[in-house]
Amino acid sequence: EADLPATCYIVIDRAAEIITRPLQDFKDLGKIPTHEQQSRTVPVFDNHRIARRFSNHTQRVVKFPSDLIYSTHSRLAKRGITRMLFDGQVFAL
Repeated sequence: EADLPATCYIVIDRAAEIITRPLQDFKDLGKIPTHEQQSRTVPVFDNHRIARRFSNHTQRVVKFPSDLIYSTHSRLAKRGITRMLFDGQVFAL
């Protein structure tokens, strides 16, 4: 279980969709099993500046309470988002 701060930041696009990446994009974190390389992962940030660095000019950074992740994990799973990246660690939703 992730120890998230009270407020977190995620990156969304113009259509208000959460920006996700395949888990294989985060290879620098360590070895990834082959069956999990295509798992959609949402990066969650504890700092607005770092989240802004992750985004591009067509995307926005949104602040949200961290308990929102726990209450919406079933909806995220329905969209195919199965992993969360926070502070250099990958967590299953």
